[in-house]
Amino acid sequence: MKNKKNNILKLVFLVLYFIILTVERTMSVVTMIKGNFSSYNILDYYMLILTIFSIIGTYIFICLKCGKNIKCIDDKTFDNLYIAAGILLLGGMVHTEGTILPIQFISYGMLLISMGIHTIQSMKNKGNKIEKLISFLYIVAFSMSIPVVYHANIKYEELFYVVEVIVSFTLVIFFTIMLREHYLNNGDCKFSLYYFLFAVIGDILVIILRLEETINYFVLIFIVITIMFWIIGKCIKKEKNNNF
Repeated sequence: MKNKKNNILKLVFLVLYFIILTVERTMSVVTMIKGNFSSYNILDYYMLILTIFSIIGTYIFICLKCGKNIKCIDDKTFDNLYIAAGILLLGGMVHTEGTILPIQFISYGMLLISMGIHTIQSMKNKGNKIEKLISFLYIVAFSMSIPVVYHANIKYEELFYVVEVIVSFTLVIFFTIMLREHYLNNGDCKFSLYYFLFAVIGDILVIILRLEETINYFVLIFIVITIMFWIIGKCIKKEKNNNF
């Protein structure tokens, strides 16, 4: 009975994430379409097209993969919904004209609450509380370290745009995989070395390339926190393996 209630709560917060972020992204798309296209550059068009396709792709995916499972709220429902959440997030990690950051943060909060409920549920059902808590905190920090695609006024802005687009897009994909694994592995994280190194190197490049204009303290702080939780998580797993 408790698992059923928790599953309903997880679903409620996931649905809120989809609704809130979809509304905010749609408003931004409308703002851009009504804007002055002659003032847009390649990055603007990339962000607009990515946002539109992420919204459309999300709901096509939900209709094809989640429709049959949504009523019974089983494992397959969340498996596919977390993938859909990642598809929508691709369009959420670009700073388009008309972006409303507070609304975006609220939507991301709904997603993290859903993750948190699953973490608590897994801690009660499967044990290994410390490992699951560190896994959750690592994934949250990792998600926050994903750089949002911004315009920049720097000397090598074309290079910066290419790097930030590749880093942001790739890290959203990695986060989506981690999000799905978090659910399928009962709240545990694999602490992939490849994802971790890509995040660290990618974020450092994004920060360095934009240094002449500003320091992205948000990304800097969260990549440091990500490093900290990755080290702690790997140590816990190593100690756990040594005890067997």
